Order: sequence, then C-alpha cells, then structure tokens
Amino acid sequence: MSKTRFLGIEFGRGLSTYAVILVHSGDETWGLPISSIAIEFRHLFYFAVPFFLATAFYFVTTKSEIGYSRKFWQSRVERILIPYVTWSMLFLISRVIVFTLTHKPNRVQQLLQDPLSLVFMGGVSYHLYFLPLLFAGTVLTLLMPLLDRLKVRGYRLGLISMLGVSLYWLLEATGNSFQLGEDIAFEKLLGAWGINFEQYPGLRLVMVEVAWVIRCLPYFLISLSLNWHPQQMKYLLAKIQPTGWITLFVLCNLLGRKFLPGALSELLLAYSLLFSCLSVSNYFAASFSERFMISVGACSFGIYLIHPFIMNTVKPVVTHLWFDTSSAISVASMLVISIPTFLFSWLLVAYLAKSKNKFKHWLGI
Repeated sequence: MSKTRFLGIEFGRGLSTYAVILVHSGDETWGLPISSIAIEFRHLFYFAVPFFLATAFYFVTTKSEIGYSRKFWQSRVERILIPYVTWSMLFLISRVIVFTLTHKPNRVQQLLQDPLSLVFMGGVSYHLYFLPLLFAGTVLTLLMPLLDRLKVRGYRLGLISMLGVSLYWLLEATGNSFQLGEDIAFEKLLGAWGINFEQYPGLRLVMVEVAWVIRCLPYFLISLSLNWHPQQMKYLLAKIQPTGWITLFVLCNLLGRKFLPGALSELLLAYSLLFSCLSVSNYFAASFSERFMISVGACSFGIYLIHPFIMNTVKPVVTHLWFDTSSAISVASMLVISIPTFLFSWLLVAYLAKSKNKFKHWLGI
C-alpha cells in the first residue's frame, strides 16, 4: 500500500476515534436527560465502530495464508489481547477504588458479580467490548486458505458476501444481536425455547461469541472481495472522485438508518468512509499533514483505550470553570467535553508512546 493511501486511512482512524469520544460524552450511562437534537447529532457519529471493523478486515485479508501464520496470531495477541487485559485491570482497579472511596459498596458488588462479562466481554468499561469482538471476528481469517484453495472468486465470493450480509441483518432484525451493557446475545431465540442464561452461563459466552462472528462476517467477506479483486478496487478509486465517495458517506450517515435495513446501512457507511479515506489520501501529501496524520493514526487506538479516564477528568473541570454539563446533555455539552478529551488523550498517548517502549503494548501501538 502506498504511503499516501496510508495517510488517508490514518485520517479516518483519527476521525473515528473522535467520533467514539463524542458518542460517549453524551450517552445514557451519564444518567442525565438528553435533548432530541443531541440524540440526532450523536447518531451522526455512529460510524466509528463500523469503520474500525471495515479497516481492520480490509488490511487483515491482504494475504490468503495469513490465517495460518503464527506470526500473525502472535501480533493479534500483542495488539488486541494484551491491551484488553491491561486496560480491563486498570479500569477494574480504578472503579473499585472510586466506589470504595465514595461509599458505594453495592456498585463494587454489582461490578464483581459477573466475572464472565469482566473477563470475556469488556464488562468493566463499555468501550472495551470492541477488542474481544475484533479478536472473535479475526477467527474468520482461518477460512481464507480454504476459500483460496477452492478458487472462490468472482460471483461465488459475491454470493457468499451477500449471505454474510443477510445473516447479519437477520441477527439484528430479530433482536438477537449482542446487547452492550447486558452482555447477552440470542436471548430471544433461546428464550422462545425455554432456555435461560442463568442456568447455563457458559452458553451465554458461546452465544455472544457467535453473535460477534456473525457481525464480523460481512466485513470479512466484503474486504476479502476487495483484496482478491484489486483491479476492481483500482477502477472504483480511479472512476469515482473523492467528492463522490464523501457525498455517498454523508448521505448514508444522514439517511441510511431511516431508509435502509440497519445492517446494510452500517456496511454502506463503513465502506463509503473507507473508500473516502483511500481516495483523499493524495491530498495529505504535504509534510505537515503527513506528520499530523501519522501521529493521530498511530495514537488512535491508545486514545480509544484511555479516553474514559481523561473524560472523567475533563468533565468536572469544564463544569467548574466554564460550562455546566451536569444538568442535561446537549450538543454544546458533548462538544465541550469531547474536544478537550480527544486532544488531551492524544497528547498523553503520544508522550507515553515515546517515553517507554513497554507502553506500546498497553496502547496497541
């Protein structure tokens, strides 16, 4: 992949990381009333996780033999599981300390009563679920050598991709997808059969993993199609100007969830942003923009991991010095919380990454 194309992806990663922070600066976990305008504004930034999945699978499907590579799986452990375990422990310890100091023993008990969620589903902090989700989906790369050996190309791969999209749509439409905050999946389906997760806790974990693999399946197959048909990729990028891809992304973001099934809207949003980032890369060739994009892209994963700590520091400071964010959530409150949170998180991650090499594993750099 060319250097300029890399810069466009780094820009998308930085943009998506900020989108995550903005969404978390005005979600329901704050326990505050949210204006309807703020909810609509927040919806415009839901492209982050879909873009992260599209980008991850776009790069991971570049080589058909990668799924059987020991080096590849070692890198997945270092870049996904080590940061996940590290930050789960950090968030768990910090929450226990805070709840203890604020005399909330019931919150400590509530936090510790579900070890299955804490260990496997990112239950200690709402944003950590993405890491086990991504690792579960990475298992799909084991199919690549088989598909390559069977010469699954062209329309066959297209049909399988459509099947993957349909399966994900069915999961979403029936309400059996993974429920963030409750850490369950297929509850409706199994409930109709009289099966209760409280009776079979191990089954709950299996169902969550299955739901995560199904969610990642269309991303894996679509990305595989793009990498196994590079001439079509080049044609699309050459034929459609950056303004075309950006317009498609904006339209999907504004209208997709209103007029299209959720799964299809999500995938169009993810890949229209991916192609937008690839197509605008040549515009980031100047030396300043190059350094800027490389920095924000390299730090994006670390910013994603650390931002709740920074947000919990920024919020009371902003409330005390300038803007009341403690009574209700508005567009203004989300902006005054998210912008400094992103900037301070970026500065801290950049400093940690340069100061000690060991921090790179913690930050996924």
